[in-house]
Amino acid sequence: MSIKEQLTWAEKQLKESCQRPRFEAELLLAHHLNKERTYLHAFDDREVEHSELFRMMVARRANHEPYEYIVGSASFYDIHLDVEFGVLIPRPETEILIDLVAEIIEKEELTSIAEIGVGSGAISIVLARKFPKIDIIATDISYMPIRVARRNIENFHLEDRVTVIKSNLLDEVTANIELVVSNPPYIANSFKLEKNVAEYEPKEALFGGETGDELLKQIVLDVKARGIKYLACEMGYDQKEPMIQFFGEIGIEFYTFYEDLAGFDRGFLVEFNILKEGEKQ
Repeated sequence: MSIKEQLTWAEKQLKESCQRPRFEAELLLAHHLNKERTYLHAFDDREVEHSELFRMMVARRANHEPYEYIVGSASFYDIHLDVEFGVLIPRPETEILIDLVAEIIEKEELTSIAEIGVGSGAISIVLARKFPKIDIIATDISYMPIRVARRNIENFHLEDRVTVIKSNLLDEVTANIELVVSNPPYIANSFKLEKNVAEYEPKEALFGGETGDELLKQIVLDVKARGIKYLACEMGYDQKEPMIQFFGEIGIEFYTFYEDLAGFDRGFLVEFNILKEGEKQ
């Protein structure tokens, strides 16, 4: 079958699983052929070699498997990252978190930060590329994201400045840290996710407890206890009010929330009141 015929067939297969079935059919075929999408239109009469492999990819996507897992790569910020089953696919809204953290790093001239929940390594890699003088320790509790993150870090030749360790939150981090950034699990256990997320992406990277904000609160407490000045966290769209209440309960005065591009509450920045030696509360 020709490129044109394969795309027509694939589009029909993807109508139930994709909002833009033709577009995703083109993405999959372009990946299969190792060509740009423009090639498909310029040479649509050419035969597709090894078409059975392409049809297997389409079948996986028709079953709601995320495109990124099928091709083994995710586009994020200005880079492409290896991803695979067991590692959370980086989301566009996390780019906002990175930009806000970058403003703090630049303004305060920070040189040592930590990331909780490294995933694919997206946040740490982008920040390390932006700031050549910064050192980053990234943690995760699962071996799969640690392995994939280390591979991505090596691909960008950042292993001398980004260290990934197995740790629950900051438990194994011994270095002096000036800022912590995290996109932790924050979805309530009972929340029903779409099939492409619920059946494929790692649950430990998605669900944060019965109400969803338990891990967020623990991160705040841990960072506060460690005497680290800044914390930047992504959160759920409905968690602003619970976090405001929590901040009041533990005496946090300086915090701001930010929204994603759709206008939903998406995260918060905290500046802790760190006492200098000799100062009194």
